[in-house]
Amino acid sequence: MSKRDDPATKLAAKQQVWLMRTAEALQQPLDTVLPLLQLARKQSVRLNPLRGDVDKTKAELAKLHWLGAPYAWAANCYQLAVPVEQIRDSELVTSGKVFIQNAASWLPVVALDPQPGEKILDVCAAPGGKTSHIAAITDNHAYITANDNSRARLAKMQANFGRLNVAPAQISLYDATQMGRKLDGESYDKILLDAPCSGEGLMHYDRAKDFESWSVAHIKRLSKLQKQILGQAWYLLKVGGTLIYSTCTMAPEENEVVVDYLLRTHPEAQVVPFEMQLPNSTPALNSWNDRTFQPQLQGSMRLAPSEHVEAFFVCVLRKTDDTFATSVASSRRMRYDDD
Repeated sequence: MSKRDDPATKLAAKQQVWLMRTAEALQQPLDTVLPLLQLARKQSVRLNPLRGDVDKTKAELAKLHWLGAPYAWAANCYQLAVPVEQIRDSELVTSGKVFIQNAASWLPVVALDPQPGEKILDVCAAPGGKTSHIAAITDNHAYITANDNSRARLAKMQANFGRLNVAPAQISLYDATQMGRKLDGESYDKILLDAPCSGEGLMHYDRAKDFESWSVAHIKRLSKLQKQILGQAWYLLKVGGTLIYSTCTMAPEENEVVVDYLLRTHPEAQVVPFEMQLPNSTPALNSWNDRTFQPQLQGSMRLAPSEHVEAFFVCVLRKTDDTFATSVASSRRMRYDDD
């Protein structure tokens, strides 16, 4: 076996590429970024009003000394004061009163600002954490379609919905790249697209298994898929409606590049600045690999890794008119590349 083919050598090469790319994406020096990629991430909890009085649930958690600091920007959401293993199998979790999530997962739903009576589509919904958050905020009074393309993940989502007392209007099993055709004739007030991504926000620099499927080539393949899904979701959005595009990755090809493509091909798309500032907020990129982005992309939220809120990207998009996306056929004919 040559040194180049040695697993340790290949891992070290991937780690170095990831470190250098991330430092550039976060616009920070290497010696600052490396400790961020080595952080142990902590989970948080969301108290579920669909399973009883959240004040009582909060009191139970406090009595057990499990409840940490609240998140001011997300109602009924708290840090955990104990390791997640201590609470995972507790009655509070198994009964659906408490849902364990990383705090970053609440950001797309906060940005969506769901309201009772709205027709809402969650494009890549399973295992259902964000859909259940939408249902909790609207007290099960939004008309939610929760979609995923995996039967196994859909089954897990349905189990979570039962445990959390979520009542979506519809559960569907569609390929997200075909959503415009499958749901032709439907339109939505709000759409959440938490896109399938490389998951760099979940990766740890020193955990070898995290690099098994990671590569720049894989990121570029995902970028093309994300553009296609975003185009399909955009077709289904009502004029005046809001679409949230989010990922749990730091790769610009999966974040700014994807949204920039929509802005350049759909003049009716506008970024609505997401004004929330968190301690791990970092500026969205103006350019990447000699490609300059639309200035309005600066209104996106980009997060660096942190202990309690993992790396994330959130962009709020509004459809101002319907002059471009007039038919699903035009949406399907669009080329999803980097030209």
